[in-house]
Amino acid sequence: APVMRTIEIPAGTILRVQTIDTVDSAVNKAGEMFRATLSAPIVVKNEVVVPAGADLDLQLVDAKSAGRMTGRSGLTLQLARLDFQGQTYDLASNDYQQTGASEGKRTAATVGGAAAVGAIIGGIIGGGKGAAIGAGAGAGAGTAGAAATKAQQVQIPAETKLDFTLEQPVSITYNPDKNRAAR
Repeated sequence: APVMRTIEIPAGTILRVQTIDTVDSAVNKAGEMFRATLSAPIVVKNEVVVPAGADLDLQLVDAKSAGRMTGRSGLTLQLARLDFQGQTYDLASNDYQQTGASEGKRTAATVGGAAAVGAIIGGIIGGGKGAAIGAGAGAGAGTAGAAATKAQQVQIPAETKLDFTLEQPVSITYNPDKNRAAR
C-alpha cells in the first residue's frame, strides 16, 4: 500500500511559476483563469513536497486597458489552484502586478512637443504672432496624434517566470514515492 504523507506548506513560502498561457490587458478580463506550471519544486524541511512541473491555475484579478488619451494598462494575477497527484488545492497568494506607461504623461509629452515644434516653425515663418499660431496648430496636431495612437497595453507572455508568496498555509497529502518517479 502506498505510504501517504500530509504536510503543511507554510504561509510565506515563495512559489516560482511559469506561465503557459499569455495574459493581455487588451483582451482578457478579470475572473479569467490561466494555466501555469511550478518551475521550481516546493521544499519543506529539506523534502520535496511538490516537484517542478506540477500544474497551477492563475486567476486574473484585475485587468485595465488604457484609453487613447489617459489611463494606465495593468494586470493583476493571483495563484488560484494547485493540481497535484489527483488532488486540487485552493491557494491564497499575494498579487503579481504589471503596469504599462501612463497614457496621461505620454499624451502630455506628445502634445507639448508638437506645440513647441509648431511655435518654432511659426516663429521662423511669421515672427511672434506666427509663433503663437504655430504653437496652437502644433498642440492640435499633437492631440490628434495622441488620440490616434493606440495606448500601450500590458502583456505577460507564455513561459514568463513569476514569483508568488503564499498568504495562507496549505496542507498537501501526497505519495513521496511518486515524487521520485521520472516525469
